[in-house]
Amino acid sequence: MDRLAGVTSNTVPWEILRAGGFSPRLMEAEPGPTPHADRFMEDVFERRIRVIFDRLCSGAWESLQLVAISRTSEQEHKLYLYLREVSRLGYSSKVPRLYLYNMLHTRSGESYSYGLDRTRQMARDFNAPESKLHETIEESNRARGALREILRLRGDGRLHGSAALALIREFYTTNRSEFADNMKTRIRNLPAVTAGARPRILIKGASLDHTSLHRLVEGAGGYVVAEDDWRGSRAAGEKDISMEGDPIVALFEKYFLDTMSPRIHPPEEADAWFRKQIESGRIDGVLFYVPLQDDVVGWDYPRHLDFLRGRGVPSLLVREDGLPEPAPALLERISGFLDNLNRG
Repeated sequence: MDRLAGVTSNTVPWEILRAGGFSPRLMEAEPGPTPHADRFMEDVFERRIRVIFDRLCSGAWESLQLVAISRTSEQEHKLYLYLREVSRLGYSSKVPRLYLYNMLHTRSGESYSYGLDRTRQMARDFNAPESKLHETIEESNRARGALREILRLRGDGRLHGSAALALIREFYTTNRSEFADNMKTRIRNLPAVTAGARPRILIKGASLDHTSLHRLVEGAGGYVVAEDDWRGSRAAGEKDISMEGDPIVALFEKYFLDTMSPRIHPPEEADAWFRKQIESGRIDGVLFYVPLQDDVVGWDYPRHLDFLRGRGVPSLLVREDGLPEPAPALLERISGFLDNLNRG
């Protein structure tokens, strides 16, 4: 039986862990009290990171035999360091084995060489043979094919954004072979949807681990056609992992060149997907989600806003996520935004 491994985000190579005998799952939990995080973590840490830290320290996720963390963001890197330190100092004996995948996302020759070396080391650390890597790459590519079918249906106006987001979540939280096998049936059983003339909205900003914002837009008469988010439209990437040549190189290039990360640099590379969607002409408006606790995506908001204004695309800045209940003022702002798009 495969051992259960928790991962923090999309930039941990799922295929290597799978080839090493683990069943990787994205770590998620319902919001709730976080006494361990309250004791050891500063307020700047976002809710998701605080919950993960707390559940690992408390032993709530004792079924995990490994926690693999990528250096995708400053908060994830700090999560690794904080977990290691509470274990070292004896404040918690519940934290599972930790592993840091230290890949850098700056587009440079040095980062490429360093990241490829780290990926080779990870394959060695988990005793992932080449033959097994080919199997897990094929398994993962099949799941990405199912993701693209979900996105195609939504792009055609036949699947609500909230339903698409819920389906995509399973790519990260279930066995990918089962995900690929089951998704055709799941999609077929969903109620029929027609986007019609509703405004087509792209959501951009902090990653969303819930469908509340999508449902608010849909309830106000909009249609969420895409998210610039690894939990949404960016989950599959542009390409599958190559089955030709060295599987380690193919895996690394997928995660280095074709996987979303907040640390991608230069900005032209980071912005390419978003700009392509806007320039396609199929987006009527953009909803920027920049929660109050954010300390990353807000820095990029002025640049994206200038880009939209230059192309005459309206946008709305939202600082709340609508949980647990949306404030009347938030509902009013979203409804007003969509009404203006309809009139325009």
